[in-house]
Amino acid sequence: MLNLTTDEAVFTVIDLETTGFNPEKDYIIEIAAIKFQGNVEIGRFWKLVKPDTEFIPSYITRLTGITNAMVIDQPRIKEILPEFLKFIDDSIIVAHNVKFDISFLNYNARIYTGKSIKNPSICTDNLARRILPDIDSKSLEHIAYHFNIPYKQKHRALSDAEVTMKIFEKMLSFLEDYNVNRIIDIIKLSEGKKINYREKRKRYV
Repeated sequence: MLNLTTDEAVFTVIDLETTGFNPEKDYIIEIAAIKFQGNVEIGRFWKLVKPDTEFIPSYITRLTGITNAMVIDQPRIKEILPEFLKFIDDSIIVAHNVKFDISFLNYNARIYTGKSIKNPSICTDNLARRILPDIDSKSLEHIAYHFNIPYKQKHRALSDAEVTMKIFEKMLSFLEDYNVNRIIDIIKLSEGKKINYREKRKRYV
């Protein structure tokens, strides 16, 4: 899989909204994923999630717009995970700060399925730090602005996943100009490792 080119590989862009930053103490309240191959979308997954806590903190509601009323009749993460894990299958996971999302998914997956996610992953945040050094902030919002990508609903899982996918597609196009199109090299870049490349032509973005 890692020797596939970006046109051959299947990617799944994921995003979560949670009640905090600690997967052992906080809860997933929204989950979204968009699967694509060769710039063609092939599937979507989206669910609101009822957390195993009495209330969503008010500051999270202010940030995301997700209220207790919105999740009161939604399934819990243990009911959603099997379907979600089947959806991502053996695709390459892409996310902005991918360690955060995978930490929550793995914590819950281990509890409710006895498994953890083994998929290769690419972090668009880390990748931006390697290939877009002139952008002061590597937030999703600032990178979207850099690429002129509309971003209307911040801190909602499906909207964030859509923007991340468009950003990642721009990054792949940029890397293609340097003949960097193997999955293994893009993963290495996002992990801060050095790769060999040959410039084909420069495209200013």
